[in-house]
Amino acid sequence: MDAYVGIDFGTTNSAIAVATRDGVELVSLPGPGGAPAPTWRTVLFFDPAERTVVAGAAAIEAYLDTEGDGRLIQSIKSYLASAAFSKTSIFGRTWSIEELIAAYLVALRKAGGVDLGRRAVVGRPVRYWGAETADDDARAVGRMRRALEAAGFDEVVFELEPLGAAARYAARLDHDELVLVADFGGGTSDFSLVRVGAHTDGEVLGTGGLGLGGDSFDARLIDAIVAPQVGRGTRFRDEMGAETPVPAWLFHRLRRWHHLSFLKAAETLRLLERIEHGSLAPALIERLGRLIRDDLGLSLHEAVVATKVALSGADAATFGLEELDLVGAPRRAEFEAWIAPDLDDIDVVLDRVLADAGVDAADVDRVFATGGSALVPAVRRRLAARFGDARLSGGEELTSVCWGLAARARTLFG
Repeated sequence: MDAYVGIDFGTTNSAIAVATRDGVELVSLPGPGGAPAPTWRTVLFFDPAERTVVAGAAAIEAYLDTEGDGRLIQSIKSYLASAAFSKTSIFGRTWSIEELIAAYLVALRKAGGVDLGRRAVVGRPVRYWGAETADDDARAVGRMRRALEAAGFDEVVFELEPLGAAARYAARLDHDELVLVADFGGGTSDFSLVRVGAHTDGEVLGTGGLGLGGDSFDARLIDAIVAPQVGRGTRFRDEMGAETPVPAWLFHRLRRWHHLSFLKAAETLRLLERIEHGSLAPALIERLGRLIRDDLGLSLHEAVVATKVALSGADAATFGLEELDLVGAPRRAEFEAWIAPDLDDIDVVLDRVLADAGVDAADVDRVFATGGSALVPAVRRRLAARFGDARLSGGEELTSVCWGLAARARTLFG
């Protein structure tokens, strides 16, 4: 029986689904400890001792087992549109971004234990993270296509990720609806206004997106809780004895997991030594040095994400990173104030999508919110304020896109 493949290659997590004439099923993947899971972490670990490359949940476990003695590559998708980043050196070998992604996709193929063939429908955001021009977007798509070809997928159709989610929602309908799909990913937030249902294959009225997602919310927590505890705003005496602010860009790099890893460059470490030598707040800067030298970025960001998730279910949460004695007790109201500028930017894009389509918010039958950040209460309140709480729906936040991509593959290739 023919099988049709959908691949959701995400900033934080990825997933595969397979459609047949009998339905659509998610491919089970090995999660933490080898337990089956519907998604796979989008990470690679390079082990210098074993000269191996490990992907997914096992990559994080290998990284922790070696106590950081290796190279962990994460958020690869965030580099696709960048003209400034094309390759990196890992233990003496130069890897292009296409080779990194292909290595991950090859491992993803094997992890699923299912013959995925050579054709697939692959998700893409409305706007890639960092893409400012049409050339940036074309660069991202071209790189992704070459990576897929290297991984054995030589017949590929790219589909907007929110349209994948729209297909998942439409499968439940016995009538037609005008649906706004709000897909809140790790690096981007995308919106598609689609007419879906029993009598249409999906008429797209408007799309829009921005390079802002769950990672941006994490960055706000780091700015508010972490950065002040590792020396932001402090000063040091330079070689001439003059007091100088610790460079702000060091703390800006902490905001993004995939940027933090590059702070361990030799030039940055030399600068850090000079700052530590003349610091007026040595205890704080010592923490910053340990954070960078000991490769604690993974631990830091996992603690931040855990705090964010806790704030989605409670009015207060506890943040802690034992390795650096970092602590915090943010309240949900504070977190919502910190992310308010990001929510305002999302509102601007929503305004534009509706205006370009000539549709009033009152005419939208349903808002289908997907992606991990769709669970953040402040995000849902913003949507409810515009469209009404009764019209909000969700579910399968991490897998609805993939399910719909597979269903789309069945339509296109079948």
